[in-house]
Amino acid sequence: MIVAAALAGVSVFIVAGLAWTARLVYIGNLDAHALAEKLGSPFPISALDWPELHVSAVVAQPDELPLVLLHVGWPAHPEREATLLVALDQDDRDSLSLLSQWCTGEASVSPLRGYGAELELRRRRSLERVRAVLVAEDCTAGA
Repeated sequence: MIVAAALAGVSVFIVAGLAWTARLVYIGNLDAHALAEKLGSPFPISALDWPELHVSAVVAQPDELPLVLLHVGWPAHPEREATLLVALDQDDRDSLSLLSQWCTGEASVSPLRGYGAELELRRRRSLERVRAVLVAEDCTAGA
């Protein structure tokens, strides 16, 4: 009886370890795929073409709830910064909170273009995502 319980416990531990490993491999593949898509462009113009960005400021528009200003930078090129005006879904309350957490934690974020003006920001090494529509972008490059 004790041997059976011990074997069951070990089996559960092994299955949990395999599931966690599969999750980490999946997330790593997402990061690698996002990076591979960005390496084709030698000098990206839009912040959405950067392989990585950090959100340095999040400003929600008080009059128009779904509009959010994001100030982002490219860590590999500190002189490259952009301000993005994005529209979140009206019913989405989690995205603004996630963006604020990423800003505070200086999280590495992978931008992905969607259909038309749609975009997805995904925190690296995680499955956290924010989907939005790009309304406007102001990209600057310092000397």
